Amino acid sequence: MSGAPTAPEPDAPADALLLLDVARAVLDRCGGRRWTFQPGDAWCFVRPPASAPRAHGWKLHVSATPLAAPLVLARSAEVLVRHEASFKFATDLDRVARLGNIWSDRGSGGKFITVYPRDDDQFRTLASELDAATAGLPGPRILSDRQLRPGSLVFFRYGEFSGERFLTDDGVFEHRMTGPDGSVVKDERKPGFFLPPWAQYPFPAEGSARTPSAPASAPASVLLGGRFRVLRAIRHANKGGVYRAVDEHTGSEVVVKHARAHVGARLDGTDVRDRLRDEARMLERLAPTGVCPAVVDLFEEQGDLFLAEELVPGTPLNLWQGERARQAPLTRSEAVAMARRLVALLRTLHQAGFVICDFKPHNVIVTPEGAVRLIDTEYVAEPGQERVPAYTIGYAAPEVRAAGALGGARPVPVPGPAADRFSLGVVLFCLVTDLDPRWAAGWLDAVRPPGEPARLFSRIALAHPLLEPFGELISALVRSDPEERWTLGQAEEYLLALSRSPGPPATPGESGAPGTPATAGPPATPARPATPGASGAAGASGAAGAGAVAAAAPLYRAAAVDRLLADGLVHLRRTMTPHRDTLWPRPERRAPQTDPCNTWNGAAGVLATLTRAARADGDEALRGAVAEAAAWIDERLFTAPRLLPGLCFGRSGTAWALYDAARFLGDARTAARAVDLAGRLPVRWHSPDFTHGLAGAGTAQLHLWHLTGDEALLTSALACGDAVLAAVDRSDGQWIWPTSQATDSELAGMRSYGFAHGTAGVGTFLLSAAHAAGAGRPAGHAARFLEAAIGAGATLVETAHVERGNATWPARVGDEPQLRPTTQWCNGPAGIGTFLIRLWAATGEERFAGLAEQAAASAVSDPWRAGPGACCGNAGTGHFLLDLAELRGEHRHRARAEEIAGIIDAQHSVQDGLRLTADRAAGCEYANGTAGILDFLLRLRDGGPRPWTAPTPLHG
Repeated sequence: MSGAPTAPEPDAPADALLLLDVARAVLDRCGGRRWTFQPGDAWCFVRPPASAPRAHGWKLHVSATPLAAPLVLARSAEVLVRHEASFKFATDLDRVARLGNIWSDRGSGGKFITVYPRDDDQFRTLASELDAATAGLPGPRILSDRQLRPGSLVFFRYGEFSGERFLTDDGVFEHRMTGPDGSVVKDERKPGFFLPPWAQYPFPAEGSARTPSAPASAPASVLLGGRFRVLRAIRHANKGGVYRAVDEHTGSEVVVKHARAHVGARLDGTDVRDRLRDEARMLERLAPTGVCPAVVDLFEEQGDLFLAEELVPGTPLNLWQGERARQAPLTRSEAVAMARRLVALLRTLHQAGFVICDFKPHNVIVTPEGAVRLIDTEYVAEPGQERVPAYTIGYAAPEVRAAGALGGARPVPVPGPAADRFSLGVVLFCLVTDLDPRWAAGWLDAVRPPGEPARLFSRIALAHPLLEPFGELISALVRSDPEERWTLGQAEEYLLALSRSPGPPATPGESGAPGTPATAGPPATPARPATPGASGAAGASGAAGAGAVAAAAPLYRAAAVDRLLADGLVHLRRTMTPHRDTLWPRPERRAPQTDPCNTWNGAAGVLATLTRAARADGDEALRGAVAEAAAWIDERLFTAPRLLPGLCFGRSGTAWALYDAARFLGDARTAARAVDLAGRLPVRWHSPDFTHGLAGAGTAQLHLWHLTGDEALLTSALACGDAVLAAVDRSDGQWIWPTSQATDSELAGMRSYGFAHGTAGVGTFLLSAAHAAGAGRPAGHAARFLEAAIGAGATLVETAHVERGNATWPARVGDEPQLRPTTQWCNGPAGIGTFLIRLWAATGEERFAGLAEQAAASAVSDPWRAGPGACCGNAGTGHFLLDLAELRGEHRHRARAEEIAGIIDAQHSVQDGLRLTADRAAGCEYANGTAGILDFLLRLRDGGPRPWTAPTPLHG
């Protein structure tokens, strides 16, 4: 048998190799010793000798719960080995649990075993035998497939077998299938059975109830339990939907929650149906309090469980806040009144002997009368009760998160009321700021220093002045130590005083509110801004007052940024995976699979950051990482199915990063290959934009030409410029570069003013092209590029929406301006300003500099709302501010860039003892992960040119 399972990690659970051992045992016993056995991180592939899988066809999936998975695998493997059929299975029980998780992707949920029959006859044989072998065992339904029969664990669909992947114009790999007639369809794993036009249903039509009927129109409505007629879906999830329905017995509207059989199954045999029964029981126990919906009915249908409950009219608190802000900013008195209602809601539950355990704005309804009610009691429990940890990241107290990390899927005691009080503090923070809850709950995996929340809130209050009067209360509720958090009585006393006085109230004493644990005397008062905030609406300029500005300690600390850089670079080195198909692990967030060598999501962007760091630090370990990453990319330089031109999602950024690394390493061969790649890029394309199209390719070629003097590169770059000029749309007098409708892209037809896909990015390239064309080329060539760049700038001047010194633009041409401040490089003022300040430097026209300053004012007006990333967050804004500082020669812009660095530091996470700029969801990628953020911090510390930008002319 080729291929052997790897040994588990030292801290892996004892059952980490259970499923692999089961499969190997079946192979050994059933004569499969010559089979290929290939375990990986997620899947183990098992193939008979000389197997030749089809490109696509009918495939089988076998479902299982974690508890049943070993038996399902043993029985299925015997059938599959006997018939010499290729298959794969999830490598361990944790992976099986994740496939059946309540929030798993509905198109892939439940697919424990995938079988690849060699033909349709074998497909039918295997389907029947697998069904018989696994009969009576539990597993969730697979929503993308058709079930062989009611109750069967065997499901089937038509799909690809051998990885017929297609690289779209977006630089994304898609699974596509080519039919006998040459037609191509996308193999999408989505809920609902899909049959390609050329495929024949695999079971005979005669006498088969499984044959799909002719397409019919969808039913006008669905009746559940013979009583509840569904009006619309509120939410879809793998565990089941939530629906708004009419009770035909009473005529009242209700909410119906659906729990699908065997989803969210645990090793104790329970699943989401058990949790829904618990929720129904809890609603009945809480009925006397009047703060939760009433149970209408609990019923089963086709093995699933449904809970119908009273519809509470109103709006979830998270949406209410936004709707209220659109009408008029939330006032201090309104915020105090809402806060008091939330405190009263918690007190009611605590006095009844319960804790909510998942207190967040999404679970609270604000009725039309302004009252608040709890609409989700799934996790409500009695303190000390044993239960599997469950919480929402961003709202949970540190002790809750710690219990979840330690307990995993094992029951642990439910925390006490202090955990709800922590969540209350976070909810209040969100109420008065509408920001990410982690600013209040903490971005760290470690305990925060006692004074950190108050220090942070004093800075946030400058942009969100409504936070200032609540800052002391919130700081006292979100203390790391549960024993030091204010009680509900203290919170109510503070809010009562706040409602009577325009300034911050005195620190409350212990009120001994019934049902609320007492602390040992009044907690210490957090530091308070020297000058009370105004009582006006949130967002009013200057409302925080000069005193608050003076009291707000600066966030930027050079030593902290140095630590972020040192730890971040260690993290990039540690996480390299040169033996895999991606050099760094993909982010944990769901994202399409892109070219592993591209700049934004692949290895090239990380290599660029490592090269900048190694050049500045002279560190041998960094130099070794640069060499290893460059070699990895070099091996794959021409292996892409086709060469895409874009700088971020194509291969022009790859050529750029590889050349810079090779030049640093003194590797002439690799440098020549990078130049060769740049020369092969297309100079005619559907998209003229920067990230996906010709503006990006031309920019990379200009960068390499400046370094090499290779005239062929300049010729290609100017050819890209000519093609970009030909793609302009001047129909309404503006300079717009739309993405062609003919492109195989989600951006088809895109018309934007932004840097990534529109006027600003194209204008920047044309400005660089004009600068290069002026060096020894006919003057007319440069003049045409410069005219278009100036036209692009004039368009941005014409379309800017300027209010109180802040400039914004519509996300798409013809849309309304983006009125909420945004910091984005890709589609907001940070990217547009990047072009405008360069256009001012080239022309000396003050209108462009003035608008760039107004774009900067917009970009920094609320950096607390942005993530830290380079593409869509604060690192991109930081680069723009450094551009302004360098081109305008004004230190205030650098000071603001340092403030941005301080905000990035305040968002850091801790992983394996390292202080990192991005969490696991963002990963190491350049676009919005560690590499791009570190690149900004390196430039802030060491200076140097703006990354991914070619030289532009300077006026005079």
